[in-house]
Amino acid sequence: MIVEFTALIILLVLSGCFSATETAFTSLSSPQVRQVSIQKGRRGRLVKKLAENPDRLLTTILLGNNLVNIAASALATNLTIKMFGSNFIGAMTGILTLIILIFAELTPKRIAIALNVQLSLISAWPVWILSTILRPVIFLISGFSSLITRFVIPKETKTISFEALLHMMSAAEEEGLVQNYESEMVKSVFRLNEVSVQAIMTHRTDVFSLNKNMTIEESASLISDSGFSRIPVYDREPENIVGIVLSNDITAHLLKMEGERRLAEIMHEPIFTPANRKLHELFNLLKAEKLNISIILDEYGGLAGIVTREDIIEEILGELYDENEDPGIERIQRTDKSSWRIMGDTSLHQFTDTFEIEMPETEYAETIAGYFLEELDRIPRAGDKISFDKYILEIEETEKNRIISILLSKAEK
Repeated sequence: MIVEFTALIILLVLSGCFSATETAFTSLSSPQVRQVSIQKGRRGRLVKKLAENPDRLLTTILLGNNLVNIAASALATNLTIKMFGSNFIGAMTGILTLIILIFAELTPKRIAIALNVQLSLISAWPVWILSTILRPVIFLISGFSSLITRFVIPKETKTISFEALLHMMSAAEEEGLVQNYESEMVKSVFRLNEVSVQAIMTHRTDVFSLNKNMTIEESASLISDSGFSRIPVYDREPENIVGIVLSNDITAHLLKMEGERRLAEIMHEPIFTPANRKLHELFNLLKAEKLNISIILDEYGGLAGIVTREDIIEEILGELYDENEDPGIERIQRTDKSSWRIMGDTSLHQFTDTFEIEMPETEYAETIAGYFLEELDRIPRAGDKISFDKYILEIEETEKNRIISILLSKAEK
């Protein structure tokens, strides 16, 4: 009798081990599997091998767990008949089910969720050995299972997507593992592959430029007043950019008493970039060319604006200001508890990240002003409104048919 009781307890412990192992492996995230395989040697590599072969892993665990539970049930039934007779089999079944549920299912699985890495490392070799012993049975069961699921599961499924990665960052922020500013920086880095230069460029109407025929002496005071260190140079008309002049070069030539030289003689060859180019591509180009400014061209080859390397860095770190630069106006300002002022050139991804909302699909718009124009489909005027979800957008200020600022408010119920 004692031997049978001992065997029953061992079977229940094994059932708990199988349940904990299943949960430990299935709760491992892709980053955890990668980290374990790199840091934990052979056991870590075995964990990765099992995690990447879920058919073999799950079939082995479920097969072992079911065999153990069936054996425990048969043994408990035999003990009940010997001790109390067959009339108590129903009561024994209920008690055994409760014991298995608490001590062999729920409790081990809760522990496994908290200690999934440690338990997966401990159980990796036993699971691998058991799967080798039961290989013919596992092959047969997996074959039938694959045949059934082939028509349900897509052929190619990604274990992690870009959206899932962003959600992971948000979850890490909520858990306190990363700070809010760190989470925002990481998200911004990932979005460099998605955002085009058009979304962050300084529009051509705001570009400060100089005529190539101006002398160094004539341009010095204008450059000093502007506060810019890299200035586009044009020929005949401001939209025909032919070069870039650096304020350091201006200072150097003035010190050499060469103020009568023309800007055309000292300007650098400009870097031209199409407006639909992605930020990470332009960033790599600016690093390679060692010039921190690019001229952005529209689809017709005309001047669309300019983008500096600082503009791209600000997409990650936030606004940066030089000692002589006016901090200006924040792109998104809270006006009261339920409304905000948003500058028209605010990028859509900054807008959606700030308010954690999903915008309706847009074909061309990169900024909130562009989105408003696309929805309005006519020349904008102050007071024009559009609405989506639970928000209302209203144009606050325009200048020469250009949206300067927009008011965002929550719609009344």
